[in-house]
Amino acid sequence: PVALRGRWALAVEPRPESWETERTWLQQAGPVPVLIRFYRHKGTRQWDFALRAARELAGAGHAVAAALVQDRRSVLEPAAWSAMAERVVPQLHGLADWIEVGHAINRVKWGLWDLADYRKLVEPLAELRAAYPGLRLMGPAGIDFEYLHVLAALRSLPRGFRFDALSHHLYVDRRGAPELPQGRFAALEKFALARAVARTSPHGEDRLVVSEVNWPILGTHEWSPVGSPYTHPGQVLGPPNVSADDYARFMVRYLLQAACSGLVVYWWRLAAHGFGLVDERAEPWAPRPGWGAFLHLQRTLGEATFLRNLPGPERSYVHLFQRLDGEQVAVAYTWGPELLWTPVFKAGHAESMTGEVVPEGRLTGTPCYFRGVSGV
Repeated sequence: PVALRGRWALAVEPRPESWETERTWLQQAGPVPVLIRFYRHKGTRQWDFALRAARELAGAGHAVAAALVQDRRSVLEPAAWSAMAERVVPQLHGLADWIEVGHAINRVKWGLWDLADYRKLVEPLAELRAAYPGLRLMGPAGIDFEYLHVLAALRSLPRGFRFDALSHHLYVDRRGAPELPQGRFAALEKFALARAVARTSPHGEDRLVVSEVNWPILGTHEWSPVGSPYTHPGQVLGPPNVSADDYARFMVRYLLQAACSGLVVYWWRLAAHGFGLVDERAEPWAPRPGWGAFLHLQRTLGEATFLRNLPGPERSYVHLFQRLDGEQVAVAYTWGPELLWTPVFKAGHAESMTGEVVPEGRLTGTPCYFRGVSGV
């Protein structure tokens, strides 16, 4: 059994021109954990505003995590990186539950050219943790299914340093469903392998946090993370993006599989035109299908306990949960063809991904909630 409280979290992007609007949207989700990034290259104005937002959110009951994001200057001029850490970390101490050190460290475009560069980022944080012993640090914040880089980064840490959690930006397939395999590894197998790294590595505790994941949304052009910023008029990118409806389906399935596996996931992010649950370029801001799906997931199962998986057809999952009020809820979906299906349990009624009552009898790629489950 896995308690789900605090396992589904949102990343937010506090900016003076939009923060009040974003906070209003966030209130709909209740006191979910949140992650805020501090960008070295944006300077003190961004850091200080992000700190103000972190204090507001903590005061409103949110568990706050922070991510320290490097650029190339962070490596070439270590004092620049240390200046951010020394300004931000003491103020986050006692406020943020977690601080992530670095960002996508196995991507040259984020400023790190080798693992010696990453070690330079960790060194001032190791010194600060000695001064603030309650500080919980996570990393190494690699990206994608490239765990050899993660293992090498862990081995390159300063002597005696250990992370309190392994964090990773775990995208599975930005063109398709989380169950689609890369070789033999779909989302579930990638979760298991990353958890094995966390469990067996002597360089960190046995905790796994997915600190960034999303799907890029069709038709968002240069704002899409798989097209931006290298597009030009007439350029054909092919189909690397997914529809907003598929985004919602894939997100719920990813979040369920991750949480049932004991992971914590920070969804990147609440509001963004190219990949957010809310489109902040619309006037007024417009929710995408993923927003309603996230809210229903959180409200229905955010305090529940995952019990076990129930029997289902091939290429399907049927997850069973128990809520705090004692109600049992099953969520079922397939990543194969739609099919007729009679559950092995009784239920009061079935709900769509966003909470509307729907007829039973078909199993599809859209997660279906069965309320008031009995007979299992």
